[in-house]
Amino acid sequence: MYKKIVFILLFLSFVIDAGAQNTVSSPYSKYGIGDNVGFTNTINASMGGIYNALRRNNFVNHRNPASYTAIDTQSFVFDIGYYSNNITLQSNSAVSKGNTGGISHILFAFPLSKTLKMAGGILPVSVIDFSAAESFPKDSIIGSHKFIYDGEGGINKVMLGIAYQPSFFDKLSIGVNAEYLFGNYYRSSTLTFPDSANTLSSRTEYNYSISAFNFNFGAQYLQTFNNGDALTIGFNYVLPAHLPTKNQYRHYTFSSAAAIETIRDSIKYSNTTGEIQLPQSVGVGLSYARENKFLFGLDLGYEQWSNFSLQGVTYEQILKDNYTLNIGCEYKPNVYGNYLEKIAYRLGVNYQTGIITLRNTNISQIGIALGFGLPIKKQGTQVNLYLEYGKKGTTQNDLIRENYLRVGISFSARDRWFFKRKYQ
Repeated sequence: MYKKIVFILLFLSFVIDAGAQNTVSSPYSKYGIGDNVGFTNTINASMGGIYNALRRNNFVNHRNPASYTAIDTQSFVFDIGYYSNNITLQSNSAVSKGNTGGISHILFAFPLSKTLKMAGGILPVSVIDFSAAESFPKDSIIGSHKFIYDGEGGINKVMLGIAYQPSFFDKLSIGVNAEYLFGNYYRSSTLTFPDSANTLSSRTEYNYSISAFNFNFGAQYLQTFNNGDALTIGFNYVLPAHLPTKNQYRHYTFSSAAAIETIRDSIKYSNTTGEIQLPQSVGVGLSYARENKFLFGLDLGYEQWSNFSLQGVTYEQILKDNYTLNIGCEYKPNVYGNYLEKIAYRLGVNYQTGIITLRNTNISQIGIALGFGLPIKKQGTQVNLYLEYGKKGTTQNDLIRENYLRVGISFSARDRWFFKRKYQ
């Protein structure tokens, strides 16, 4: 057993920096810590992102650590997923397309005892990938000039969580995740002079290296009825995170010829330390389910992005608190019928007021998702498919609307590790 666990941990460490491929990302990834890609498990995502009151014995609902107690006492659960996010960016004057993709999650869970369960894994939190330009008209001295803003990077997390379901009150489960956040954030501002071949361009670069711990707390209350139905109420709270950073600042001039840049003078260079402050968040939800038949869930969430700061700089005029609504359902026609009847059919919708306000306009987001759970012959093992279409932002006030199509696939396996075999 322990050799298997060690192998998985080694595998996770190998893929920490693996997987993400980017051709274009949301221009809104410029703000905060980037574009959120940690859309939870594929199963959650296909039901609109619900997680607070979701409990299953065959996948890891890492967003609410209290859910780990649903893992039975003899099983080891492993879940790995991949996503692709196809993006169309539209303004009043142009359209561009691209995609991002990579590993969405690698998660596992296993029992420590009848009342104590553990989970862990690695998954991305955000992607930063933007490029924007601002041009200014000619003047009599320097002609025209242009500012170019670029950014790339992102944050990942490694987590280890534990959940407890007291035997004296087994309707209640509580849990906590210890999360190690790490990543890099690069951004630059470049000033060029297209009309003057003899005028040097200049660039300012910032490179932040991020690493810190944070904690995620969860609770679930499960009420079962005589007909086998179950009502679950869930609660989740993520502490505000203070992420220490190692900062590199560089300002230099350069010349360009045949698309080759040559540095002329390094004006300033420094190494400092700082901090990124991430907001607290809270979520509540409920679900009503009939085992092996249907589930309906609803979540409400709040994220205090108005308290975000980067190196002591706040962004109250741009970033605001985010409110979320997630609704989802799942239906299994007949788990004892033919294969099509055994498939889990999932549907969901999610809405966010958004964390960004630009030109007095809220950058809200809405998406509708569907998914399928395809059972494999081995009990408790399935392939999960996920599709979501949505939009973020608007073309009003010369802004950009982002239409996205997200596709995800995951493999969830439950293996019986923790039982004694009897031989005759």
